Amino acid sequence: MIVCDEKLGVCSVVEVDLKDELELEQPTLFYIGDPMCSWCYGMSDILKDTQEYCAKNGIKFQTIVAGLRASGQVLWDKRFKGFLKHEWTNISNKTGKKFSFEILDLLNFDYDTTPACKAVLIAKILSSNNSKIVLEFFSKIQEKFYANSQDTKKLEFYKEICEDLSLDFEEFSKLFEDKSLDKKLQNEFIFGRNLSSSFPSLILVNKKQKVNIKKREKIKQIGNINPRNGNKKPKWKKKKKKKNLS
Repeated sequence: MIVCDEKLGVCSVVEVDLKDELELEQPTLFYIGDPMCSWCYGMSDILKDTQEYCAKNGIKFQTIVAGLRASGQVLWDKRFKGFLKHEWTNISNKTGKKFSFEILDLLNFDYDTTPACKAVLIAKILSSNNSKIVLEFFSKIQEKFYANSQDTKKLEFYKEICEDLSLDFEEFSKLFEDKSLDKKLQNEFIFGRNLSSSFPSLILVNKKQKVNIKKREKIKQIGNINPRNGNKKPKWKKKKKKKNLS
């Protein structure tokens, strides 16, 4: 069950045992995020490189949407808009990613991330879960929302994205309006949030071993887990402590 904080617009779920869900045939790197998570947008270029690295090294890459602000419910007031402006400015300064602030001028806006997450789920279905296409779809949503202030809740938002990635927009439209997919989306939210409670996160799973790839660790080190290593735990390189010369 997903529970949402109406003031923060952030959702959480009751933890479940992932033992069976993590019975995987090959090492898998799960990217847990939300198309309308600003730090996910800030890391988008790194994530594309990571997906390519996985494809070349026998590691499955899976994008999991976790519903940052599922069903909206966040109060679109001066305080929240000020928070977003500060965060977006900070991320832009640190990553060089372009942000448009036009959307913050709107008197009313429902910051519901569910439609964008559902769109990514549909992209998985239409592409037979092609990891490169799914991540590219995810990234294009981010570009249109953050850099161009377009509304992810509108069906037409996704038409150009589908065309760019050769996905059938007519079929996409049917699925976007299909309420029967909502349960599957909720299950993905629960799965993602039980893998990690923060976004963006990279969780590497091999033989039911779960490793959280932290910022201080090089993404390349995921290569330490590959089909040839079996049950071996990855050997993370320790950073040498710098001597304080001041």
